[in-house]
Formats: sequence, C-alpha cells, structure tokens
Amino acid sequence: MMNGTYEGRKIVLSSLVGSWASNLNTVTSDKDWKYFVAPTFDDLYTEKMFSTAKVSETLDYDVHDIRQLTNLLWKANLNFIVVLFGYKVSCVPELDWIFSEAEELATINLPYFYNSAMGMHYEKMKAVRELKATGNTQVLVDKFGYDTKQACHAMRCLYVLERFTITQDMRKALWFEEGGYRNDLIDIKSGKFSLENFEDMVKVWIYDNASNVKEFYHNCLPNETLKEKAESQIKEFIRSNI
Repeated sequence: MMNGTYEGRKIVLSSLVGSWASNLNTVTSDKDWKYFVAPTFDDLYTEKMFSTAKVSETLDYDVHDIRQLTNLLWKANLNFIVVLFGYKVSCVPELDWIFSEAEELATINLPYFYNSAMGMHYEKMKAVRELKATGNTQVLVDKFGYDTKQACHAMRCLYVLERFTITQDMRKALWFEEGGYRNDLIDIKSGKFSLENFEDMVKVWIYDNASNVKEFYHNCLPNETLKEKAESQIKEFIRSNI
C-alpha cells in the first residue's frame, strides 16, 4: 500500500513488523504491516485521529494518523517501537529523519518501555494460562495444549528487555540472530516445550533477571526534548502538506 492512499488519506510511512522484524518468522508466518497516514483537512477540522485495523490469515495491518506517532513512541509500546526497525520500511522524503533517528526515538522513554513490555508479557502469559486462542491460533491450542504463539511473544518481551540492558542498542535487542535466544523462541513457537516447561523458563528468567533489569530501566530519564522536537517536525510536515 505504500505510495498510495487509504480511505482518501496519503500513506506517508510503512513498516513490516511482527515476526519479520525480529527474525522470528517461519514458513507459516503472515505479514504484519503498520501504516501511518497524513490527516485530511476534514480530519484536522473535526479533530479526528484516523485509526483502523484488519486481520486475516495471511495479512494483518493497522493504520494510524501520523500525528499519533510521537505519542505512541512516548508510550513505548514494543509493537510500535519495532516500527522504527521494520523488516521493510518506507516513508516520504520529508519523514526520513524518523528512521535516521530510530535509535534515539526508540529509547525516548525507557522507564515506560520497561513497564509496557512487562505489561505485555503478563497479558500474554494470562492468555496462555487461560488457554485462550487469538485470531487463527486455535489450531495451536488444539495441537499443543496452549497458544504457543502467545507464549513466544511473552518470552520475547523478557528477552528484549534483557538484551537492551546488555547492548544498549534497540535494533540489536529486537533482532534475534541465529542460535541462542532465537532458537528458544522458535522452539516455543513450534510447540517443542510443554506448557509446564515453558512456564519454568519464564520463572528462571524472572528469578535471574527481573530485579536488575527493572533497576536499569527505572534509572533512565525520558527524553522530553526529543519528544518536543519530533512533535514539532511532524507538525511542520503536516503544515507543508495540507
């Protein structure tokens, strides 16, 4: 959809996220895209922030107003931080700075990043323990006794948090090279561990890492200056293109 429009709004940024952006994709992985669009005059006049999503067996995507980007990064949700390091990324020339400053923007609010990633971890763990399927994952519950895709996401949150404390490089923390943690995550995703074994892995990580990891992130300061700068640049982009 890049270089096009969505419901009359120009697509100005796109990123292939999900498993593809973490090197955790397999032959059955679908494509998960995030698109950002410029607001129309009517959106500005009515103060509307456009947002929509679609889920299918082979393609998932959601679409957001580009005005939301800074706030989404400030809230530091892992699903939006990864937009900056997508497997395939594209944007209009005026927004090239977003990818040029990806590392700075990804770490704009590290205390929130920790809280958000841990919140996502607990949310995924709750779904795993309640044996809830999401979307097309019922087949996983039927085959393995639990949603292994959700379990993989739950463990990935912990690994990303740990890896950034070591590398202090968000791109490296998000991308799992062959071997090591990647093997663990792929094995979880493919159902090689029982639910009990998987939960034991989580308990070991929590015991070994939780305290030090939390302290690292909560000692970091949010970058208010960068937030204001990014908001100003997006505002100027919209002013020049409306």
